[in-house]
Amino acid sequence: MRSIANLTIACLMLAFAGTLQAQEEGSAATLYNQGLELLKAKDYEKAFPLMVKAIEAADPEADAEVVKLANRNGAIAAYYVGNGQRKADDFEGALATYDKGIEMAPGFYANYIGRAQALEGKGDIEESIKAYLAAGDISEKAKKADKAEQMYAKAENLVALAWGDKKWANTQQYAAAFLESRESAEVSFYSGYALKELGHAEKGLVMIDKAIELAPEGAETSKYYMAKAEILEQLGQNDAAIQAYQKVSDAKYTERAQYKIKELSGGK
Repeated sequence: MRSIANLTIACLMLAFAGTLQAQEEGSAATLYNQGLELLKAKDYEKAFPLMVKAIEAADPEADAEVVKLANRNGAIAAYYVGNGQRKADDFEGALATYDKGIEMAPGFYANYIGRAQALEGKGDIEESIKAYLAAGDISEKAKKADKAEQMYAKAENLVALAWGDKKWANTQQYAAAFLESRESAEVSFYSGYALKELGHAEKGLVMIDKAIELAPEGAETSKYYMAKAEILEQLGQNDAAIQAYQKVSDAKYTERAQYKIKELSGGK
């Protein structure tokens, strides 16, 4: 993740960079040119504020080209400055920098990724999940399908980690944040399982059924049916529970499923 977007950013620098005709000292064009030279030299901490100053000094109409280039190149500088702050554990500073980069170039996905990483770093997992999903959506719009899938997977994994640690309240909280904007069989399962453990069997059953519905054709769904069977058993629906246990085929669960079928069938 640390080297994310480097190749793309290098290409963007070539595409967006452009030295403007020299003007009087302190003009928007001069500030932009100074920032651009620093950006090319990878002195991002000095380049970034110059891009910001160039925009502030620009006349919106007369300096439209300056504003366009300064925003695009400023967003690149913001990404690298934000990374430095994040790696120094200055998460609030990093978030402010990434947000400025997003303001400068809303379609540039790297600052969204940095923002999600900073939120995760400061321990705000619910918001980082939302941010990773937003980064995925922006990456898709930028036609970066692989990057988008990485971001969606990262968000899903944060829910999975809470589930694996048996932090049921956190699991449900994080799953709800994920499912606000994106469907997922696995996250629906985590939500349903957490609800079951929290004593909300009927709500849990709804989410487990959603996981089964969303599962890709041919996917292994034994753990979904195990959870469904356990919930149905809690609800006293033994016949339905047996039917669910009968759909368990994964070797990790079959011994227990067979035992439960026998038990609920009265030993038959």
